[in-house]
Amino acid sequence: MEVYLNNAATSWPKPERVYEAADHYLRRFASSQGRGGFRRSQEATDIIENCRKNLARLFNVQDPSRLVFTKNCSEALNQALKGFLRPGDHVITSSMEHNSVWRPLNILEKKGLISLTTVVCNEQGKIGLDDLKKAFRPETRLLVCAHASNVTGTLFPLAEISHLAHSHKAYFLVDGAQTSGVYPVDITGLNIDLFACSGHKGLLGPQGTGALYISPRLELEPLLEGGTGSSSLSYFQPEILPDRFETGTPNGPGLAGLGAGVKFILGTGVDVIRVKERHLTSMILERISQVPGIIIFGPRDPDYQVAVVSFNVQNVNPEEVGTILDEVYDIAVRVGLHCSPQAHRTIGTIDTGTVRVSPGFFTTPADIDYFIDAIKEIARKAGHVSRRRGKADPDLFVAGYKIQRAAPCFADGQKIRVTASLIDDVEELMPYLNAVLRGAYIPEGKTFTFSFEKRPVVLRPKQVVVGQTDSITDAEKTLDAVIGILNKVAASRYDILPSVEPQKQLNPFALYKALPRTNCKECGEQTCIAFATAVVKGGKKLEQCLHLKGDPRKELSRLLTEYFEGLLPTGEEFIL
Repeated sequence: MEVYLNNAATSWPKPERVYEAADHYLRRFASSQGRGGFRRSQEATDIIENCRKNLARLFNVQDPSRLVFTKNCSEALNQALKGFLRPGDHVITSSMEHNSVWRPLNILEKKGLISLTTVVCNEQGKIGLDDLKKAFRPETRLLVCAHASNVTGTLFPLAEISHLAHSHKAYFLVDGAQTSGVYPVDITGLNIDLFACSGHKGLLGPQGTGALYISPRLELEPLLEGGTGSSSLSYFQPEILPDRFETGTPNGPGLAGLGAGVKFILGTGVDVIRVKERHLTSMILERISQVPGIIIFGPRDPDYQVAVVSFNVQNVNPEEVGTILDEVYDIAVRVGLHCSPQAHRTIGTIDTGTVRVSPGFFTTPADIDYFIDAIKEIARKAGHVSRRRGKADPDLFVAGYKIQRAAPCFADGQKIRVTASLIDDVEELMPYLNAVLRGAYIPEGKTFTFSFEKRPVVLRPKQVVVGQTDSITDAEKTLDAVIGILNKVAASRYDILPSVEPQKQLNPFALYKALPRTNCKECGEQTCIAFATAVVKGGKKLEQCLHLKGDPRKELSRLLTEYFEGLLPTGEEFIL
């Protein structure tokens, strides 16, 4: 059984009409668009222009001439960035972008033409609108982001981002490679200034096709100059669109196929395609999350992502997983960094990459079943077995856990933070934990924070997060110990008086009183904890602050010790 799950790279199979259109163009039209007055040349021109009109209809673009054909999305993005940006411009982008955005921006920055700000997304690939708002400067001229990540499938809120850009008098460029044809795109309604897309992915066309929408509010310089089939007497590129940006003989067979693909999408309905792909994505997420040893990255919610799912099998190199899927099961997936290293840094997989599975409209539920069976077998052979409650331990309060994802730790990027789901709900156990285990209980937030062997542990009703770990194996040891603590407290809970009262903790503002308020400029912390730590460790000299008198290092050291020991006690430190 052959299964193709790499539609995020190139969709396959195509509708039969796509093959027929490309073949017919090659056999019928021995001429180029706009390069002849005879009938076949005109017919070739009509095919390409009809493709442009249908694409405009799909994207809700009023003037089809504003859609310029390119050979791929990368060329469209290069045309947009290098044709629009000017010396001194400031650009904002996200940490989830493809190299087709990153590399042009980096080379422009390296040349000193622009300044660049990257808004770091969270471990699910989601961008924070507050963080984005803070990135704007008076000289910000362009905001560029993907509509959906090609690594995690995470959808970006284009309406809100567009509003932010225009409210700061900046323009908005969208990389629509992963959403075009599979998710509704309303360029006019979203007030998008530049929109780049590939033709060979969701638009179901052949490779070597793409497009760029250019708003009438913008003026761009072309990347290429040469023959356009128009204004031949002029020494310079014509001003009219699309001719200004379509230099040289167009990819007639490719655009004929693309036109057929767009017609299929219009006839089927983007909403229908979205529903089908959402269902397939939901199937994958639900089924693969039940396989022991699987770590899923991204939103893990089909409502907030396109049909792209990244995962890893614990302790197995993604390349090995991809090879086994290909050579043993005849399943095609994509492994590695997916031309998006910054995205992998964001989700914590830069050292290994991930296995990416991306179904398409022609993928069947049977394909997904076969894929999941293959992953189960790979995980089983890697030694991953279910930690679910068995007949031998029916009295355990918490039967076990399942690791969901790993990401760089907030405090130390060299370490990882591991999130695991709990098989059983432990909310009712939290007041008992609060009574006997040093930690911080927040009933409203349903969280209990403590530490184990100097690692912070955050407990939620059906989830546990362990920080400051060196590896998945390291995290598993801590998680096993945490499960042991939970079951130990649960077994004794009838002898414990539960408590929801907060444990005595040092108020961080006690540190603030011992430090001058001006030090916040150095550390960015309202309570100056970072500065206090630096003073104790000798990283900051006292004379750096004119308001700091005497030598408070001993007092600061005592306060910091009390604060951090109270907040995160070491080990299995029971109060009673």
